[in-house]
Amino acid sequence: MRKIMTVAAVFLASFAPAVDAHAAQTATVVSPKRPLNVRAGSAVWTAPLRTLPHGASVAIDCQVKGQLINQGSIRVTDQWDRLTDGSYVSDAWIRRPATPVPACGPAAPVAPAAVAAAAAVTTTTGTVASGATPLKARTGPAHTAPLIAALPNGTPLTLVCQQRGENIAGSQRVTPMWDRLPEGTYVSDAYVRRTATPPPCAAATQPLAAAPAAAAVPAAGGAWTSPLPGFRARPGFRTAGNPNHIGVDIMSFTGTPIHAASAGTVLEVVCNIEAGHTCDQTGSASIGGCGWYVKLQHEGGISTLYCHMVRKAVVRPGQKVKAGQILGYVGSSGNSSAPHLHYEVHINAPPTGPQNAIDPIPFMRNHGAPIG
Repeated sequence: MRKIMTVAAVFLASFAPAVDAHAAQTATVVSPKRPLNVRAGSAVWTAPLRTLPHGASVAIDCQVKGQLINQGSIRVTDQWDRLTDGSYVSDAWIRRPATPVPACGPAAPVAPAAVAAAAAVTTTTGTVASGATPLKARTGPAHTAPLIAALPNGTPLTLVCQQRGENIAGSQRVTPMWDRLPEGTYVSDAYVRRTATPPPCAAATQPLAAAPAAAAVPAAGGAWTSPLPGFRARPGFRTAGNPNHIGVDIMSFTGTPIHAASAGTVLEVVCNIEAGHTCDQTGSASIGGCGWYVKLQHEGGISTLYCHMVRKAVVRPGQKVKAGQILGYVGSSGNSSAPHLHYEVHINAPPTGPQNAIDPIPFMRNHGAPIG
């Protein structure tokens, strides 16, 4: 999580001085595999506003430093392009003239209507008061929401607004209120020493991803749970075609914990990679293999697979696991162009293969743990 925290810190401290007025620069989206997300800020965890197809024309006003994107089609960069309507796209996916893009400053255009209410709110300052344990910044106001960063005690904070969520007993107060930070993440107000009470969050600043209820994560037996609570799978299961895709992809952030979908036994912990490469580095679409993966065997002849982990799993072959137990962490090893979990379900297993793979989305929905 140290890397993610560093990205968040850079995002907060990256605004450059104002620049002189200038003409917008016309550029082109280069994202042939999927539409490019347009966001409210310079990181993938900020609110998505719309998408742009491959080849779309954009008008760039200025650039800010934000989250490093290393899977772009054009370049590896931490620069994000602010468009003339105030929204952001990663410069990693943009083909533009060689003319330098100026840095954004306070005089940059007003944010779009979808986030204008949040931008107009006067912010409040605060400090993390969590003692020896870092304060978790999450995508929503609950401890079950996906973790984005861990902020050490004493970290200065800018509090945009407050959102009611899970009640927390902390070092400063017992409260259900969570503070929204500028990049769109939330921290419990129970651990924040602040100068004043932030205003309520407007409807446009609700959590980036719905936080699942704690009861939605079963703990034992034949119960099933999502392998990545709070994230949704993309349809894409197919056993025919070249190549086939005998699972579904759940997009997430590097380092997000991957959970066992049900109780079972660890069958395999494997680095599956094309010869000449290693699972201990970021993969690409040109490399073959599942990367670091785990295979579990469950009751009733069901097996599940969890691919593209950032490093070797934290479980071992032969180990018994419970539903919801952490197996490893999201990464982009093997045949992968962005951090995600490739998740498979097989029946009448072992063995596992295209012949007995089934679409995980309806299977998980029928087992009370929808992922799509």
